[in-house]
Amino acid sequence: MNTAGADRLAALRSVSLHTARSWAQRDSIPSEHWADIAREQLATLEELAAAAAAKVRPSSRKLIEQKEAA
Repeated sequence: MNTAGADRLAALRSVSLHTARSWAQRDSIPSEHWADIAREQLATLEELAAAAAAKVRPSSRKLIEQKEAA
């Protein structure tokens, strides 16, 4: 995300610019913000979900797979 995108995200979600940049840098934007981010075309829901899925710890992923298999 470029500086303008981080500025827009910070203003949209009423968070500091530092927080917005940190979220973007970590690809870890809290899901409660996703709908507004997608509406403002800063990212798609698919992009946000893919970034979140990539962050799931292996132990968590195993639990998810076990629940899906049950």
